[in-house]
Amino acid sequence: MIHIDSLTHTYRGSKTAALDNVSMDIAEGSITGVLGPNGSGKTTLFHALVGYIEPASGAIIIDGQETSRDQRIALGMYAGNYADSTSVSVRSLLRLASCRPTWDEGGFARLSERFQLALGGSLGQRSQGERSLFATAIALACGAPITMLDEPTDALDVPTRMALTEEIIRASADAAEAGTPRTFLVASHLVSELESLIENVIVLSQGRVVCADTAEHLRAYALALVGRPEVIHRILEADAGTRILSERQLGRFVRIVATGFTDVCLDTLVAADVEVQSLSFQDSFVSLIDHSMA
Repeated sequence: MIHIDSLTHTYRGSKTAALDNVSMDIAEGSITGVLGPNGSGKTTLFHALVGYIEPASGAIIIDGQETSRDQRIALGMYAGNYADSTSVSVRSLLRLASCRPTWDEGGFARLSERFQLALGGSLGQRSQGERSLFATAIALACGAPITMLDEPTDALDVPTRMALTEEIIRASADAAEAGTPRTFLVASHLVSELESLIENVIVLSQGRVVCADTAEHLRAYALALVGRPEVIHRILEADAGTRILSERQLGRFVRIVATGFTDVCLDTLVAADVEVQSLSFQDSFVSLIDHSMA
């Protein structure tokens, strides 16, 4: 279990905290999606977990023990943000990765063959997608107990994105079967594709946690109601727990996205011929972000 307690960090020269009193639990052995708009704090959270930065305040507690920066460097592996490593040779990166006692040479060879990775030159000689794919392959083969993948499918074509998702799931399953569970944190703007990969989800907005739950619960966060506006508003106003997130006119009908329903409220809506629609995972995420920034 990873417990993050009141983590706060502000970059030098900025007046806004990149992480603002962030607290959450991350289950060992899980694949957790970290979602949020640009600037929400996803990469900063990863950098704190892997020891790249020392947050101004707060604690990162792993298996009940508060960890030092050096301990997090040893436990974690981060793949993402390749701007500072474009001049580094691929062979140097592989030599460094193979120093980990958990490095899987055979696993990396298999990934290299599947994704046709070139093992010479530097990262700077490759496209953004090729750099991302190479770094993710190293992260999967390194065997780190905490593995952070920051936009791993960025700039990749659809078949390659699907294949990489399969490999992340395989790495998690193989580690669990071997009795050495790995915790994966995956950040991506491709929210709809992430749904098939993750078990849990953390949603950040403006440096704060707005949701830390299962992917299933996020999917059920809000519902869309289609019907006559006066009927829907009358029923929702009678239920103090509901919150309207958005409203759009559809001729003489209206489509209202809302959350916080009771069973009685839903039954009343259905009885009043209001169509109740489930939202997609992506639409639920967007609704949550819109509400957090309102």
